[in-house]
Amino acid sequence: MPNNLFITGESGVGKSVALAAAAEELFPRRISGFVSPRNTVGGVDQGWSIEGFNGVSGVVTSRDIVSDHQLGTSGVDMELFDRCVEAELESYASSDVALIDEIGIIGGWSPRFIAYVEQVMESTIPLVAIVREKSGYLSDRVKQRDDSVLWTTTLQNRDDIAGEIARWVESFDTPT
Repeated sequence: MPNNLFITGESGVGKSVALAAAAEELFPRRISGFVSPRNTVGGVDQGWSIEGFNGVSGVVTSRDIVSDHQLGTSGVDMELFDRCVEAELESYASSDVALIDEIGIIGGWSPRFIAYVEQVMESTIPLVAIVREKSGYLSDRVKQRDDSVLWTTTLQNRDDIAGEIARWVESFDTPT
């Protein structure tokens, strides 16, 4: 059975919410990786946060961040992103599962992230990662792997996807 599960789907369909809910269902397993919730204030989108499972978190994209790397109108804090990835890279060998939100544009700018993703994909621990639906260098590479499964999140299945992710990971009978 492939140990890499990639989740794709249209923007805003609920992939990140499902991955975060799956992480809660998988507790107390040791998790490497991160989730990237939207950062909203008063219902207004302010960008994205990054929340590493091993202690590094913060606002990773915002209109207030001045950076050479831009995601739309938001600057990207690549130093924070790389610090988070480094903490997760150090922990993945002792983890039961890796959850990554997401393999997309920002990750493609980070050699550390690319190394982390490649090491986890080649390991024996299960990996669940959200992968950008649109074409891109890194997202296209991982979606073409033979040792992977690709699921699409839709409005019709988004309420069930977190449980399906958790059951998929549990099928590896990973010790806690």
